[in-house]
Amino acid sequence: MDAVGDLLFERREDRFPWAPATALAFLLHAGVLAGLIASSLARPMRATRPRAVAVRLLSAGALRSLPAPVEPAQPAPPAAAPRPKIEKPVEEAPKPSKSAVLLPAKEDRKKPSPPPVSRSGPAATPAVSLPSTGDEPTGAAGAPGAGGAAGIGSLRLDQADFKYPVYIERLVLIISMNWFKPTQSAQTSPVVHFQIERDGTILDPRVVTSSGLPFVDRAALRAVIASSPLPPLPAEYGGPRLGIQVVFE
Repeated sequence: MDAVGDLLFERREDRFPWAPATALAFLLHAGVLAGLIASSLARPMRATRPRAVAVRLLSAGALRSLPAPVEPAQPAPPAAAPRPKIEKPVEEAPKPSKSAVLLPAKEDRKKPSPPPVSRSGPAATPAVSLPSTGDEPTGAAGAPGAGGAAGIGSLRLDQADFKYPVYIERLVLIISMNWFKPTQSAQTSPVVHFQIERDGTILDPRVVTSSGLPFVDRAALRAVIASSPLPPLPAEYGGPRLGIQVVFE
């Protein structure tokens, strides 16, 4: 016989201990039964009668006519207790002492109103002499500051068809505001020529007649350059630019 046959033969010869196993199972069942009996004796079960409930069947149409259930009314919140009023004590006026001296009542004295101040009226606006459109300059040269408007002696236009005196008035006013003539004893009258583009830009300013004093010529050029840009040329004027010659006094 091989090893497997020997092993099977040995197992067949072995016997299971049935007697101890049977005794152990009997003891376990007996213990469980004794526990059930003891619990039933300690708290015996009582039989209760079934409760009868009366039920009435209603049709489907009767359910619609039933009133809606009324919700119980909620109790109103308790009213807040009124706050106690605090009364301020009445202040009594202090009684004057016997040693107090009565002062005389103050008289209402009105302050005298200051006399009206007379103000002088606005200064008179200097007259502006409009330039002519001829070849010769307008205005006569006189003493320094005389003639023209605020230091502008005369003008000469390169284009004879420029007939817009209001524009010339504004041009003279702007340039005269920028003309600061240096202090000197001799009479000087520099002449500056420049071009005005359509948008008012001043181009090519130059001294065509010198005053004999370089610093006076530079002041005249600065007055022209500081006035750029001037107001645009009138829309009715058809030329591309306007040439002007200004005599400073």
